[in-house]
Amino acid sequence: VEPYHHQVTNLVSFCRRLPVTLLADDVGLGKTISAGLIASELISRGRISKILIVCPKILREQWKEELDVKFDISSVIVTGRELITAEPPGGGGAVITTYNTARLYLDEIKQDSFDMLILDEAHKLRNLYGVDPTPQVAQKFRNVLSDRLFKYVLMLTATPIQNRLWDLYSLVDLLTVARGHENPFGNQGAFARKFIADSRTQARQLKEDSRDEFRSIIYGYMSRVRREDTKLHFPEREVRLHKVTPTEAELKLFDVIAKPIQELNYLAQIVILQALVSSPEALTKMLD
Repeated sequence: VEPYHHQVTNLVSFCRRLPVTLLADDVGLGKTISAGLIASELISRGRISKILIVCPKILREQWKEELDVKFDISSVIVTGRELITAEPPGGGGAVITTYNTARLYLDEIKQDSFDMLILDEAHKLRNLYGVDPTPQVAQKFRNVLSDRLFKYVLMLTATPIQNRLWDLYSLVDLLTVARGHENPFGNQGAFARKFIADSRTQARQLKEDSRDEFRSIIYGYMSRVRREDTKLHFPEREVRLHKVTPTEAELKLFDVIAKPIQELNYLAQIVILQALVSSPEALTKMLD
């Protein structure tokens, strides 16, 4: 792989901030590549040999392919109780699993099972504070990170920074416990009094006089690259709608698929329907 400048910058930022960082680059800037560079660097330094990657189910195969093709890092995908005893192929490389599996079995793995944890789509853990009740997956990861189960932690998210302030407080809290530090924002009460301008429940308005301090704390734990910062050329996206009359066989296929997929969640339905209108081969692969 030939990385872009901002991806190398992400690698340098992580190495300077060892052992914990959140990468929050804009969508399409290759956070997976940045993560692969970081993992490769730590492997070459002899710092790590076993990596646990937690990602949404739909991204498992993509992670496996990119690690293999671009970085020559072997990996295996596991689900369920397999995680407890999972080992990378050949004793070194990555184990890839889902958030649901991690929620159920992460605290049962041994202390020295993995050297590094990579959390893709880390915004799934942002509701640690400011909601009631706290999602189980967020609380489980906080417990594991506070137990220092991993020497190195890399979180990835493309979620825009215009979130509820509690979301950012939650992510910083996860990063600080992984480092073994106190949250620099203080406890929940102190954070609300100092930084939240609207109601504690809404928590979308930042106090003007605390803006600089807030940003300073956030960027002490997070590395963020915006599209305009990269000076890369991105082609203009032009959307055109072409209507096509389906054949009788295609209509029959739609009927066959329509009822069973209603038992799945909305996102899964969309992904299957996208494959359906792409090609029979794409649909077959997706259903498999």
